[in-house]
Amino acid sequence: MSLIAELKRRKVFKVGAAYLVVAWLAVQAASIGFPAFDAPPWALRVFILVSLLGFPLAVVMAWIFDSTPEGMKLDPSPVGGRRVFAAAAVLVALALGWYFYGQPSFRKGDVATPVAAQPNSIAVLPFTNMSSNPEQEFFSDGMTEELLNVLAKVPQLKVVARTSVFEFKGKGGDVREIGRKLGVSHILEGSVRRDGDQVRVTAQLVRVSDGFHLWSESYDRKLEGVFALQDEIARQISEELKQSLGVATQIATRTPVDPAAYDEYLKGRSTYRKRKDLPASIAHLKSAVARAPEFGAGWASLSLAYEVAYWTTTANERVALGDIPALQAAAAQRAASLEPGAAMTLHALGNLSRSQGQLVEAERFYLQAMQADATYPDVREDYAELLAGVGRHADAYVAARALVSLEPYVMIFWWRVEHLGQLMGRRDLVDEAAGKIATIDPGNALAASSYQWELAQGNGAAAVAAMAEAQRAGPGTMKEDVLGISWATNAAGVDDEAARAMIRENVSYVLYAALRPDADLFFDAYADEQARMVGYSLFADLSVPVSQHLLEDPRAKEGLIRHGLVAYWREKGWPPLCRPLGNDDFECKPAQRRN
Repeated sequence: MSLIAELKRRKVFKVGAAYLVVAWLAVQAASIGFPAFDAPPWALRVFILVSLLGFPLAVVMAWIFDSTPEGMKLDPSPVGGRRVFAAAAVLVALALGWYFYGQPSFRKGDVATPVAAQPNSIAVLPFTNMSSNPEQEFFSDGMTEELLNVLAKVPQLKVVARTSVFEFKGKGGDVREIGRKLGVSHILEGSVRRDGDQVRVTAQLVRVSDGFHLWSESYDRKLEGVFALQDEIARQISEELKQSLGVATQIATRTPVDPAAYDEYLKGRSTYRKRKDLPASIAHLKSAVARAPEFGAGWASLSLAYEVAYWTTTANERVALGDIPALQAAAAQRAASLEPGAAMTLHALGNLSRSQGQLVEAERFYLQAMQADATYPDVREDYAELLAGVGRHADAYVAARALVSLEPYVMIFWWRVEHLGQLMGRRDLVDEAAGKIATIDPGNALAASSYQWELAQGNGAAAVAAMAEAQRAGPGTMKEDVLGISWATNAAGVDDEAARAMIRENVSYVLYAALRPDADLFFDAYADEQARMVGYSLFADLSVPVSQHLLEDPRAKEGLIRHGLVAYWREKGWPPLCRPLGNDDFECKPAQRRN
């Protein structure tokens, strides 16, 4: 008789199936009952483990015993016994492995260390796109981001910032473990299904300590009421948390926005955050505010998109966009007339002031934006950049550390730390930040820490060697930097005009002009009309070792005055490389020439 036939005769399959059904029902009941009686979190795991261990025991018992009219009798089988016992042993091992691997103290190599959860804290995990069209991903992501924004306004509630939660998008996993890594007491998760102008949103609030579902709800709405839906979900969450918050919270009702405009807004924000196609982002946002002229967040986002366009577009693309400084200003001022106290509006006004050389005013707006919404990270990045740009390195370091603590998964945020390492002469910061960047965005030029360090220090030969090493690790990457370092070190066969055009087109590459050295090209890049809105970065580029020899060039002095840096220093204090000479003059010198 075959093993399968023997298993059927002894009713092992029936016993196993019956056991699984009963065990599943028991676990479901325990998952509801244990939290209700305040059982510790480990109790449910132990209950599940016992249930899992009972399955191979039930299979073995069914195999070795037979039910007869006289009762249960031991009935050893002549075939298959060893295989059945071996299978049971494997199942026991798997059950024990599941249990112990689930203990955080048992795991090795976890990147994120669990953080102590604050009682009044929540993370909104990216809502799953359940629509038939994968291109609706922007809408489900937008739902997540808007809920984050609404919940961030609830007093005494700590809300984990956007990119920290988006790090877990599409990865699944135990909600309780995710909550522990994020250091929160509650998780909001859900899904979005969109069909034409109809939206179905399912949301559930989970307590991290035990995985208990505090609240779950499904909503069917017209797309035109999506803001009201987001506000309603936030109100229900705050109501559930009211006891722990200790206060009754009020969620302000927002003005509805045209559905088509909201679609365009979400598409524009999604593209803006990726920093990949700013002309497309600007087109979406322009369409949004054209359809909804009273949409303050749309105008603020449009102004912010115009501001970063210089760094991520070609000269021809910028020409096609029009008069970017004027357009940036108009959008920021329109946002201020509609939502003057919103963090995004204040951020846009800060960036506008900075690009106009009004650096003291820019700092004031940044601080106001952070006060308006402590979880809004983008303004913190620009604040840290401003402080580094004016030479307040210690303050910039504090701001950058706060930024990456709030949002540890954004490449450009870690670049703030790396850049500060270059400015402060701290190789440890450069290496730390570059390591983080390599994890987030493999192949990014900023992840090549040795190369970035040697370039900033002005060590041409060492930079070339570091670039060769980076190319071996990632062939074909860093094409612009390969051109720049080859040109700066006078390598044979380099396209001189292409290198010069690259540097003139974007001041991101002016350190190559400093290394060559070519002072005319360095200052020509900053004198370009398109670069006037990023003149605040001039002193940062002049203060790294490779460029400090240019500080005594008269054009450096003119540029520092023109871009508002000297006015800032006279009010806020002078950086170590510069000093006032009476009320009307000043000087800046390389570090080795300072008295």
